[in-house]
Amino acid sequence: MKKLKVALIGAGSVSFALGALHDIVLSERLQKEVELEVALMDIVEEHVIRTYQYADKMLEAFESKTNIWYTTDLEKALDQCEFVITAIEVDRYKYWSQDFHIPRLYGSKQIYGENGGPGSMFHTLRNLGPMLHIAYTMEKVCPSAWLINYSNPEAKLVEAISKLTKINVVGLCHGLDMGIHQLADFLEMDAKEIAVEGGGLNHFGFFTKVWDKRSGEDLYPVFKEKEKKANRLAQFEHVGLARTMYHIYGVYPYPGTNHCGEYISYAQDFYAGLSLQFRYEPVMEQLWKKDSREAEFVYCAGGYNLDKGLFDQDMTQAEWMLEVSRFEKQKVQISNEYAIPIIEAIYFDDEIQLNAVNMKNNGAIVGLPEDMVVETQAIVNGKGITLKKMEEALPTAILGMINIQGTIHQLLLEAYLEKSKTKLLQAILLDPQAPTYYQACAMIDEMCELQKELLPELTWK
Repeated sequence: MKKLKVALIGAGSVSFALGALHDIVLSERLQKEVELEVALMDIVEEHVIRTYQYADKMLEAFESKTNIWYTTDLEKALDQCEFVITAIEVDRYKYWSQDFHIPRLYGSKQIYGENGGPGSMFHTLRNLGPMLHIAYTMEKVCPSAWLINYSNPEAKLVEAISKLTKINVVGLCHGLDMGIHQLADFLEMDAKEIAVEGGGLNHFGFFTKVWDKRSGEDLYPVFKEKEKKANRLAQFEHVGLARTMYHIYGVYPYPGTNHCGEYISYAQDFYAGLSLQFRYEPVMEQLWKKDSREAEFVYCAGGYNLDKGLFDQDMTQAEWMLEVSRFEKQKVQISNEYAIPIIEAIYFDDEIQLNAVNMKNNGAIVGLPEDMVVETQAIVNGKGITLKKMEEALPTAILGMINIQGTIHQLLLEAYLEKSKTKLLQAILLDPQAPTYYQACAMIDEMCELQKELLPELTWK
């Protein structure tokens, strides 16, 4: 049998690594038709050991012959790889809470701040150095390998890698699939019966066409009538903004309020959970000081941790990781993520269509720059991954909003390369959720000091 080596970088993250490992062990072709080697790599040894111990028990339970091992040495993990899967983040909720709170303290109206808005720009600059280090190392030891990325901010990171390296890179996200399920709720149909054309920017995509797979019927007229009749406040936290954007632009957005809302100026009116994001009491707590409590992440106003009793105890992040990394065979199931299907399609030269990938545009979406990373559907086979050209044009207003983000992408890359606070300021002032000039300057200085261990060293130029 032919040999195949796959590396999981950031494998200490159980939420990412376990899903990929489940898909690997449940893949009949990878288990039976190749001599498979999987390298687990993380910069924190105790975290990657935890994942390895889980994987070792799982492979034994499934009688798998996969050769799996772990390391903290990136070059060793990548050597002679054909596929590299990445999901990296350091102290995720601690720094996300800073990305959220600090810009708002300085006057930004942003919500969430993970992929869009001023907060996302610091998120980008924290992850850009490590992601480029991975890509540069790949150029050295496995230059023909595919880099399959889950790390956010997805579009910004993938664009930087595609512009600064020669690596084959793709970014993955299941946001479009979330949007299909929202359409299915309105249409009162099974999501599997709905076909779509959609795309735009990661976490800011739009369905240009929606039809019935069985009959070919255009479902947008049906959706229009159903949406009019739907309860105004039903699932408001997830689809309230999407419904309003549909009324404004004539196409339905995905994946939901807290993500789409990162890219527009009027989102906070539609996000009931805004005041719950990383909530703390400033009189009693100093959230980011040494020995302070963990930042508590609330996804939305209907989140799982809001319906507990007054004295119920939440698990800490460490306790949660320990719980999910406890192996139980019955919990091993397909993740529905795209990484392993991509590996199978390229390696075995099968042909599949994916609902959404992030890659250089190259004409797939008319009206957006050729070298900007966009998100739309794609065909995968032995030749690699190719974006499908969208047949229907995105509305002019939407193209305008996405083009602004494309310019922000380029400015952030220049800020990183030039070590320039001034280029970062230009990017922030261009954003729809920008604070004032004075607020933006002060915010940059505070964030660069607060996150100096992870941010590149930037100066005013």
